[in-house]
Amino acid sequence: MQRFFAPFKIQWKLLLILSVPAVLLGIFGLYQVGRLTLSNALALTLIKGLCEFCFIGLGLALLNLIGLKNKWVLAVIGFFYYIAMTADFVLLVYFRERFGAKYLDTLQGGDYNFMTDWRLLTYFVLLFLFCSFVFRRFFTATPVKETAKRAAVCLAGFLLLLTWSPLKLLPAPDDFYTSYFVPPSPIYTLQTKLAKTPLARFTLDEHTAALAHKYNIFSAKNTGVGKEYNRVILIASESLSNKYMHHFNPNIPPQASAPLDKLYENYPSASLRHVSLSTLYGLTVIFTSHPFVRVSVENDYSVSFVRILKERGFHTAFLRGANETYMDEHLYFKQAGFENVVGATYFQTREDYKKYLNWWGLLDRKLFDYALEYLGAHKNEKTFITLLTVDSHVPLGRLDYLDETYTEIDHKDYQTPTLPRAFARFGQDVERFLEGLKKNGLWDDKTLVLIMPDHPSYSNMPTVDLFTPFKPEYDNLPFIMVTKNKITAPVTTNPLASQLDIAPTVLDLLNIEPPKAFFGHSLFDTNAQRSVFDIKEDYAVITTENGKHVMPLNTTCAEEKELLKLMTTIVKN
Repeated sequence: MQRFFAPFKIQWKLLLILSVPAVLLGIFGLYQVGRLTLSNALALTLIKGLCEFCFIGLGLALLNLIGLKNKWVLAVIGFFYYIAMTADFVLLVYFRERFGAKYLDTLQGGDYNFMTDWRLLTYFVLLFLFCSFVFRRFFTATPVKETAKRAAVCLAGFLLLLTWSPLKLLPAPDDFYTSYFVPPSPIYTLQTKLAKTPLARFTLDEHTAALAHKYNIFSAKNTGVGKEYNRVILIASESLSNKYMHHFNPNIPPQASAPLDKLYENYPSASLRHVSLSTLYGLTVIFTSHPFVRVSVENDYSVSFVRILKERGFHTAFLRGANETYMDEHLYFKQAGFENVVGATYFQTREDYKKYLNWWGLLDRKLFDYALEYLGAHKNEKTFITLLTVDSHVPLGRLDYLDETYTEIDHKDYQTPTLPRAFARFGQDVERFLEGLKKNGLWDDKTLVLIMPDHPSYSNMPTVDLFTPFKPEYDNLPFIMVTKNKITAPVTTNPLASQLDIAPTVLDLLNIEPPKAFFGHSLFDTNAQRSVFDIKEDYAVITTENGKHVMPLNTTCAEEKELLKLMTTIVKN
């Protein structure tokens, strides 16, 4: 045992201190996924602490062996390592997922002026001071032989903890969630980047068909609520959640969400569980009623209600405030069935719109104005448009609304840029847009307006007081169906209604037979058994009336492999 610890005699204090932030990140992660208990925290602290100790020890030993021993250089390297860990933390705050391959792709195209905020700069300075202090105070170069021994011991320990961890002995699902937070941030990101996407399947074998029957998927049907609509408008609000509406959250000032509350309470509405996060992923689930987004994208949106509408003679357009080429989404959405994809690049060419471009894109109010213009130009055509707003983008919503005026909310959390303020203004913009439809002769008994988010945002900062005490339904998504002649058919109250149900609901409303590939059911099908397949970066959570099951996507369990087959199946009519 003494020989084992001998290589760490000089640097153990350094490695121990440098491991603490990762342990705190892991404990915070358990809190975010709802699995923070004393036993889980203690188990994770021990194993993640050892894993991080070995990983950092291995990294420093390798740097020393190639001649990097300058304390300032090592402090800079440590600083960037903790930046990667910070990204992990931020994603856990806003999406309750780790910083993986999916989120690396989202780093392009945004406005990062917020990084010049004094608070963020202060954090960077304090982080660097921490790194420089620790290395200057505790780092001591060691002889090559001792350094090599330390590298060997750390490598062996790290690989052991990464491939087989005592945390796997915990009961499910604690065994999965505690193990999920063990890999260091760069290693976790690398693992997800190198992971292979499960291949799509287009036929149901006997076992998969039996599972489909068990979970009641591939069985969507119309309910008779539908009629002919010639103008369908889907408003996708960036990051909207129930918690920003007084109807669900009494802490929200009534005036702040009055426009949305009024619509929710007076028209057919539902509170939906989310199935995927990030804009591309959330919208893909909405369009396809399929939970495995990567499978849908890699197979050119084999099933999409947008494509079905296009085949039925609808002119289809996707209008957004942000850059339409962000993450190549203009290409993906055309695959989904949109003929036109319009965004910030186009608005930059319009003198009447380009002055309203700043931050992440075009001011929402002006996007709604353009939608009225677009709908007017296609007034005599069957038209389906999706509007994707941007003013409520995290972390704080739009900072500058230029020369536009809004009804201000007399509450401290609405006096500065915050997401609650952004959603209050979104509600006013929706109200103004609906009035615009009427004024422009675009509001008749063949017009259908659907209001929903693309995905939720989990962060409650910096307005925590508005969401305390927290309720799970706060993270659900409001879905509203607005028509001139109110639809009177009842909507399901099933707590497992989800984003998967949007596509079959749209086709039900239009009296179009749904394809077999849908995982969801019309919200007007009040008797349907529902299952929620929430697919994360590298694992899935399947929820039914009988409970919840968590499984890794690289599972070796035979039963879970069958479930994975089900989740990657695209049934063709």
